[in-house]
Amino acid sequence: MAGERLIKMLNSRGGKDSDYADVVYGVVTSTEPLKVQLSNNMVIDDNFIVLGRHIGKYNVTGKGEVNGQKVSFKGLEIDNSLKKNDKVTMIRMDGGQQFYLFEREEE
Repeated sequence: MAGERLIKMLNSRGGKDSDYADVVYGVVTSTEPLKVQLSNNMVIDDNFIVLGRHIGKYNVTGKGEVNGQKVSFKGLEIDNSLKKNDKVTMIRMDGGQQFYLFEREEE
């Protein structure tokens, strides 16, 4: 089966757990400069963090419906900036030297 084959491939790769990509969780301890404390108490800074497209301020263009009326918008600014004590989800890339921060937990 495909699952068994995949497990064999992963096991044959060898190495330590930190050699693989993994989902990790953290808490923002500082925004300028950006610092995130991981669940194992390690703190990483913006030298190791790649922000996802929808983190921070960004503009969107689109169409929608409000109260039954069709609307279109252009250049609508969304502010999804990180704040101190925000809980975040990241992907630790292979080797553990880069972290892709893609999500901030809603309050």
